[in-house]
Amino acid sequence: MRVTCRSCPSETGEPVYEQTAPIKPCCAEMARRWGSLVCFGIAGARRSTSREVNLYVPQPQANGKAVLEVVPVAFCPWCGEAVKTYRMK
Repeated sequence: MRVTCRSCPSETGEPVYEQTAPIKPCCAEMARRWGSLVCFGIAGARRSTSREVNLYVPQPQANGKAVLEVVPVAFCPWCGEAVKTYRMK
């Protein structure tokens, strides 16, 4: 699987990253789950300090709401192909 991203300036001076093109999914399941269970950076954010593809696991809290646990993935959880992130300049 291939994901392209680029570095962008931020107000804090710390680099942030954003996805620059649609993904090239490795399998039908990755294509189906992209954006809901798996995505680039942090779910719901256009830009992030994370430049990895992450799996999101909801963790229930005492107040009844859930917090997303972010787990970087190096291989597709469904077919096992390597997940590669390319930084464009």
